[in-house]
Amino acid sequence: MSTLAPIHARPDTTALLLSHTALRGEFARLAIACRAPGAEPLRAGITDHVALMLGVLRHLHEAEEDVLWPMLAAAAPYLRPELDVLEAQRAALATPVTRVRLALTSTALTSTATTGTAATSTATTGTAATSTAATGAPLDQLADPLTELAAAVRTYLAAKEEACLDAIHALLPMSAWERFEEARRWCVPPADQSRVEGVLLSYGSPEQLAHLRATTSRLRGFIAFRLTLPAHHRRMRGVYGHLAAGSSR
Repeated sequence: MSTLAPIHARPDTTALLLSHTALRGEFARLAIACRAPGAEPLRAGITDHVALMLGVLRHLHEAEEDVLWPMLAAAAPYLRPELDVLEAQRAALATPVTRVRLALTSTALTSTATTGTAATSTATTGTAATSTAATGAPLDQLADPLTELAAAVRTYLAAKEEACLDAIHALLPMSAWERFEEARRWCVPPADQSRVEGVLLSYGSPEQLAHLRATTSRLRGFIAFRLTLPAHHRRMRGVYGHLAAGSSR
């Protein structure tokens, strides 16, 4: 049986839209998580998830710049001015992204040696003992940069969807769209692929999830819905477990 797509098949943007929804949601929720009481015990999980979502944003931009924008410009030359505007908006995201990265660095826990007791310990036991203390800026210092980034990402993604979605559906050949989807997947490091997929699936509407179940292979669907999503929910307890019940995906 042929595996070729029907000649009338059009690009399926479900996964792309899920990534947009996840980026809109997660940066805003992470800002809330950083401000909320009880965040400090989850510092490692929160900061790790911030780094993951910054990676998702970067990987999406890389796939767009390398594959999607050139193909769209070739298929729809009238879009080139709008693509130039989008490129400028995307470049402007570098400022809030940098602020989040700087705040992330300052809030990272570091260990510092405490040597005040070393001399006493050496005198009594013959061994030099040191203790370590964790230091790092208050976690809520991440909240404002994340809020700023969330707003900038929402603006950029809304403009991208308005400018490009119709053209993608109407004009982009399936072969071109499949190259973009493949590039988007391969931009994500293998170690992060399951984590990223869990985040994206957690934002799927019932209709989107039903569509993904119907259009993926049985094995891939089993892995995604029976293994990836439950693992994601367990990980998110280490990020949003201090928030009100029902606020974590």
